[in-house]
Amino acid sequence: MYRSAPIFVVCLLCLVAFGCTSRAPATYDLVAPRAFAGKKAPYQLVVYEPTTVSALESNRLMVRPQADQVSYYKGVAWSDRLPVLVQARLIESFQNSGAVKSVSSTSGQYGLATEIRAFQVDVTASGTAVEVDIFAKLIDTGSGRVIATRGFSSRVPARTDAPDDVIAALNQAFTKVVQDTTIWVAASSRA
Repeated sequence: MYRSAPIFVVCLLCLVAFGCTSRAPATYDLVAPRAFAGKKAPYQLVVYEPTTVSALESNRLMVRPQADQVSYYKGVAWSDRLPVLVQARLIESFQNSGAVKSVSSTSGQYGLATEIRAFQVDVTASGTAVEVDIFAKLIDTGSGRVIATRGFSSRVPARTDAPDDVIAALNQAFTKVVQDTTIWVAASSRA
């Protein structure tokens, strides 16, 4: 019994040392836009969690050094998995905009189904830019009929490839995509 005590102490010291030397990643969030133009649609909207490829189905910040390569920033993370974060900020944006009567993640007369096609930093010899590309479908939840579809994208240059600069550029691109999506959803439901 006494022989296991030194092993326990050594294991405990290793855990403490590992915990003290490992760093938590710098964590970033997306910001929901607050300024909008457009009219209000008189219905309830459900915003579904976006679908995406597995490379974006994480909390890691994706980098494309070339069109056919995927990498990630070391020590940088989103505050949640990207699809969950995009869904939450889309809902918040619709609430901020007043574009619909109400919005939730569970039920509504219309549904917004989205696919994240790009949400990344492109680093090339000519510079650093970010790209946000989201494809949207507006669905009548009663009949399951697709009312309208449209893609929204924005490409914004980043000052540098430093995490703070690319996150600022990603938020700028995301704001543009979300504002365009919100206006389109409100207008499409009337068609």
